[in-house]
Amino acid sequence: MALAFAAPLYAASALNTETASNAAAETTILVGTEDNINDLVYAISWNGKDTIEYVTQTNVTHKTPSWLALHPTDNKKLLVIYEDIAEYQNFEIGEDGKLTAEYEAMKAGPGPSSDFGTFSKDGKYMIFVDYSDGGYQVAGYLTNGPSYPIQQEDSLEDPNRFLGPNSSHLSHPHQFVEHPNLDVGYIPNLAANLTSFYHFKDGKLSFQGSLKVDGGPRHMVLNKEGTLGWIVTEPSCHIQPVKIDEAGHLTSNGDPVAITQANQAVGVGGEILLTQDERMIVASNRQVKGSQNDFLTTFDVDSSGLLTNPTTYDTNGRVVRGLAFNNDSTLLVFGHQINGTVGMFGRDVEANKLTLLTPYMLNLTAAAKINSPASPSSFVFLD
Repeated sequence: MALAFAAPLYAASALNTETASNAAAETTILVGTEDNINDLVYAISWNGKDTIEYVTQTNVTHKTPSWLALHPTDNKKLLVIYEDIAEYQNFEIGEDGKLTAEYEAMKAGPGPSSDFGTFSKDGKYMIFVDYSDGGYQVAGYLTNGPSYPIQQEDSLEDPNRFLGPNSSHLSHPHQFVEHPNLDVGYIPNLAANLTSFYHFKDGKLSFQGSLKVDGGPRHMVLNKEGTLGWIVTEPSCHIQPVKIDEAGHLTSNGDPVAITQANQAVGVGGEILLTQDERMIVASNRQVKGSQNDFLTTFDVDSSGLLTNPTTYDTNGRVVRGLAFNNDSTLLVFGHQINGTVGMFGRDVEANKLTLLTPYMLNLTAAAKINSPASPSSFVFLD
């Protein structure tokens, strides 16, 4: 049974700057987009108070650079995923967030499109998923920039294996999440209603089993110990808490919790984040139909991983695809694909609440002087 709360829409209050240390520092942020005309990745700047400013743009020469991932040990290295053509490219990050390609774009996997990729926690590999025909790919990444595909075992038991077009059943692996302490990784499959568990070592993924997660599991976050996790579901707009044992196996941790609250139109689950101190979960309720604004819903996280005290925040725009916290989770940047706007929340760590810091959001489409919607879809803090 899914749990639903009658959550209040939280009234914005003054941010406690003593507990939001980075709110007063100038910050550079990279922005990936679903723009399929202009081939642009942007750099924007937060002024530390109430304004996001346009800084520069890089023409990456490929359509829909929708997902960005920063290298875990070298913050000058960036992975860009080109969603519509299922390719990836590695870049060097320069002054003011300008990008320089290390090598030409490479195929990200077997499917016709892909909008998720990430580095492994040691930075030696890149893992790509999100194919409507199933499948995933791992590439080795060398320190001087080149990469190479690593052949994976094709197991008939693996629900995320490549099925090809016109398959007899649906598959849509949507993300790869690596365990922080074990040689283990997870792939939520939105169409199969499964979150699968893999042994992951030396660039090889070996399927171990799956947890049934109804409602279309999309993205997943883990705590730093790797003992608890939370899976956001897209069609049902819920969060399923999970427990993780010492071998990495998943089990459900109570009932799923509703993201959509009583004051909101029914949407679909989008993104999910866990704060650095592991006290708050943030999830987006995307309004892909109608005209109501998107809401973010925050939850307090108790010591057992259960979610309490849901609080909703109007984002003043539609279809929040990308969210990102800064390093200490005192700033939360977000963007609207429909409106082409970018805004910022501040987090009061003591109160564990958000406050909208941008009375006037950055209109990225207008700032970049382009004719098609900028469609911001992912963010990377550089500072």
